[in-house]
Amino acid sequence: MSKFPQSPKATVEKMRTDLTKESVLSARSVQSYCQCTSTMIDLLTANNRNDMPWKIDASDIKFLLDKFTEKGFTVSTRRGYMAAIRKWTTHYGNNIVKDMKIRWPADMRPNADWLTTHQAEKLITLPKSPMQELIVHCELCLGMRRIEVLRLKPNSFSGTYVDVLGKGMQGGKPRRVPYHRDTENVLRRYVNYRDALINLARSQFPVSTKVPETLLMWSRGNRLYEYSKKGVSIDAQLKSLGPDIGYRDISNHTLRRTFGREMYRSLSKESGDLCLPVIAKIMGHDSLEQCMKYLGLDMDDMTRAMNKFALGMG
Repeated sequence: MSKFPQSPKATVEKMRTDLTKESVLSARSVQSYCQCTSTMIDLLTANNRNDMPWKIDASDIKFLLDKFTEKGFTVSTRRGYMAAIRKWTTHYGNNIVKDMKIRWPADMRPNADWLTTHQAEKLITLPKSPMQELIVHCELCLGMRRIEVLRLKPNSFSGTYVDVLGKGMQGGKPRRVPYHRDTENVLRRYVNYRDALINLARSQFPVSTKVPETLLMWSRGNRLYEYSKKGVSIDAQLKSLGPDIGYRDISNHTLRRTFGREMYRSLSKESGDLCLPVIAKIMGHDSLEQCMKYLGLDMDDMTRAMNKFALGMG
């Protein structure tokens, strides 16, 4: 190229223009490459690393890979970011990413999805309606299934633990889950919201108002209804939150898997494999094998375990 851009952001915009003119990639792919590259440039700049594509070297790539691990990015997310960096650097004649021949770890369930630690923390602190806050809390911080959230009743919360009705006929298999440190406050905000719905309905229909037995409910025309047991409606409460944390399609499975993985990584630092029966008990799993599928253990977890292994020459 006869003239290189003078700033990191300008290199991205020139790449965008060139890729668009080539008409080989879709507009969505071009946008994805440029967005991911811009995010990585910000990270490089903030840490005083090379941030011009023709200057990127192996140490900069290793820095980014280490940051991916630190932030808990899934393998697919890491590969996506690195593909964008490769497109950016090669566009300016730098083949460092290709030459490094990066080998990626593999999750035990590569088709399953989890939030990164950063995404999970952002979701918790994100402004939400009382309904959204309760659903996220029950699934991401208490590890509940969708059907278990739908089966909650006002008296399911005792003050120190939650009575959960799991999968199965005749109301489900019961278990008790201790409160998370935020449970009391989240519950209080939702109950205040629920009481306001009830009071409004009763002011409009003092005789005919019927209050659902379930904790979660919704209103239409000042009448109150239970959510569908299929859970479509409460999943819809989550989907609108996805774009704000950079995640396209949040579901109950996403949050519950994330709970399992984050709980494992928190407890394993102190209690090792003894934490697995505890997590299985909280999540209502009948076997450790079933629980393991939710944890998404990958090469990073195995590397940490190997680094802690006691036997060796020193």
